[in-house]
Amino acid sequence: MLFKDLFMNFCILATFSFFGSMLLNYLNAHFKTSTYIKRQWIGLFFGCLGATLMQFTFPVGDNVLLDLRQISIVLSISMGGSVAGIITTIMIMITRIILSPTIGLSAILGLINAATLCIVASWIFSRSMTFYKKWLYSGIALTIIATASLCIVLGRNEIDKVLVFIVVESAATLFIFMLTRSLRKNNELFEKVSKEAQFDFLTGLHNPRAFEKKFEQLQHQETDMAHSLLFIDIDHFKKVNDVYGHPAGDAVLFQLANVIQQSIRSTDYGARKGGEEFAVWLEYCQLTEAKMIAETLRTNVEKKKFILPNGKMIHITISIGIGMYPALMWDELLEKTDQALYQAKQQGRNRSCLAQSSL
Repeated sequence: MLFKDLFMNFCILATFSFFGSMLLNYLNAHFKTSTYIKRQWIGLFFGCLGATLMQFTFPVGDNVLLDLRQISIVLSISMGGSVAGIITTIMIMITRIILSPTIGLSAILGLINAATLCIVASWIFSRSMTFYKKWLYSGIALTIIATASLCIVLGRNEIDKVLVFIVVESAATLFIFMLTRSLRKNNELFEKVSKEAQFDFLTGLHNPRAFEKKFEQLQHQETDMAHSLLFIDIDHFKKVNDVYGHPAGDAVLFQLANVIQQSIRSTDYGARKGGEEFAVWLEYCQLTEAKMIAETLRTNVEKKKFILPNGKMIHITISIGIGMYPALMWDELLEKTDQALYQAKQQGRNRSCLAQSSL
């Protein structure tokens, strides 16, 4: 009977850990600027885990039923921090009171147990140490706190039951640690692959595929709000590669990407189109502001000293084509902006030109 109950508990822990990891990924994707909201949801989710585990007790002797609710607190803190852990702990306390309205010694110890573990685990996970050590110390703290409470309730004559509980609690903690570590590694790998699919490996800006996807998203917004587009090309970039070598060219591209990021607004979308060509989406940006941003960028590039791998410093210039919606319709915006860039080069480079509608 014990093994059947433990199997059920381990299945519940595995299920909640897996879906908790999925929930965390979803929250990170949709609430990037609201850490507090993420922590609340994580706390509520693992509070439900703690409440569920309290429904699936397992026997360690005659009239002695235990559960693994404490693990849900450590899980919550590991994924959502102390705020999530506090919410989970409060939900466990409320569930304990609802299940057993009569407050006896075991109930009081259970409440103290949960609160103490929350405080200790929050402190451990706030320290600067490896994920493995955080779980190791939290697991030790969990076992010590739970064992101490159990010893007080059962007394010295029930040491065999205490030992069984220690083995079960330690095994469950080790199981969850290994599972969460695996999920954590998978999530990190997924984030790495996702980033590589969206960002240019050399400059850190968005890649051509991400640029096209952004263009499609803007098209489907169905709004008349102004959007501006900058196409940027390095003047005489071939000479840099021919004279100083391709590593020097890569260094220039990397440093130019930094200048672009520093010259545009935080809400703007920089991308590398390929080679020495770059693009910037200026969302909700009128023509006057777009011209100012383009001129700021052009001036910043002209003034900057680009450092090559051999230590030599050179200057470069850029040409910029400026296009704007709705002055240009979506189906002609890219082409006309590219034509404006070509015009800037024809007129002597190191300048910007405005795209004109064919209408």
